[in-house]
Amino acid sequence: MHHRHLRDGFDRTVEGVEDILARGSVADWRALAEDVRAQPGGPAGRALRTVLQHTSMYGTTRLWRWFLDAVEAKGPQP
Repeated sequence: MHHRHLRDGFDRTVEGVEDILARGSVADWRALAEDVRAQPGGPAGRALRTVLQHTSMYGTTRLWRWFLDAVEAKGPQP
């Protein structure tokens, strides 16, 4: 995803994840979900947790909190 205010390669930072949740496409959300599912404690998972703790986007944060909780309960998936 091209971020308006970030350089390339920042997709899995707190700022990048917040931007993906706020204005990303379904493909962007899917890529983020795959990264988090593969490595819940990795950069994307940690950034997502931080964004969810400090942001409230109608419907979006509730959905992603549910997803992250489910993924963390299962552990990393191949």
